[in-house]
Amino acid sequence: AVVSTQSTGELYSDEIMRPRQLHLPPPRTHVNSIISKDKARLTLSDLPERLVYQSEGILKSMLAPPRIIPALLETGLIQSMGKIMKRLEQEEFSIVGLYLSRTDRLVVCVQAENAVYKLSQLVGPADLREAKMNHQFSLRASFASHASDFHAPLSYSASVEEVKEHFPRGLCCPNTLDLQAEGITHSHVDELCDGSLSRRLASKTCPLKPLLQTVCVVFPPDLLKPAKHTRLSPASQLLTLLQTCQFEVVNARLLTIPSNLFPKFRAIFKLRSEICQTFVGRPCLALALQRENAVSCFSQILQGTNANGKKLLSTYGHMILNTPNKNANFDQLKFFFDFLSVRCKDQIE
Repeated sequence: AVVSTQSTGELYSDEIMRPRQLHLPPPRTHVNSIISKDKARLTLSDLPERLVYQSEGILKSMLAPPRIIPALLETGLIQSMGKIMKRLEQEEFSIVGLYLSRTDRLVVCVQAENAVYKLSQLVGPADLREAKMNHQFSLRASFASHASDFHAPLSYSASVEEVKEHFPRGLCCPNTLDLQAEGITHSHVDELCDGSLSRRLASKTCPLKPLLQTVCVVFPPDLLKPAKHTRLSPASQLLTLLQTCQFEVVNARLLTIPSNLFPKFRAIFKLRSEICQTFVGRPCLALALQRENAVSCFSQILQGTNANGKKLLSTYGHMILNTPNKNANFDQLKFFFDFLSVRCKDQIE
């Protein structure tokens, strides 16, 4: 159903008759003309967001290009992080925000056309019995033991509010009309990296696992792009391999390193300048992983994987950033993270 305005002759959608509109942003466009008030000339940057955007007619909205919108996924199944990332990529979601909360929940922000509805379908129904019977390929059917293992907002407005709540500093993605209209910051440059390395790392004793170590691993921007002839990124495949090798994720962050911290970043990872340049203005994935001999025997552990894993490592292993040096590894952890999971032997203070 549509309604029309006599003044403009435009047709506008009747939201009551569009149940799927719940998952979509309202039709909107930039106000192209400059608005004057009290004979003062105002530019778009001078105006509040609610005045910068206006409803768009249904005919124009049908001719508009696809609108890439954000959606939020939260899960406590950290042990399946790599597989969950792969499932998101297979459904053509782009991951534009990711971190592990202090409550040990993985929070992921994704972008796609009609992302809110697509993500709710991928997560599946809250009734696990129904999910396993009628939605066998949903995340809940594949991984969950409880309905609360996954959470995804069911409406666009709720999704926007939760994205703002969990990512107040912004997302690692280019600007869009809807991000700007909703007041969500884009192209975020990280503010939590500690170039002074002033944080302190304390270790607890684990009599049952005396060889436990926490290693810092960084996947560069080039590992976050889909590989050739596949929707999957090398990063999601490598993380799945690491978790198969019993590495436990105790923190994770998708971030863009500030330019003023590149000298420190380059020094603690001992990078050549040309490699360092690939990080400029682009997000990377920083991981804190725990396992026995995780620092001293990182490469040797991975060499014990199967043929597919060895093929993956032969192609992309040289791009993974980490160090076997214990002190340098501590500096890398302190540079990227302000805390580690309560499951971790080491703690950052």
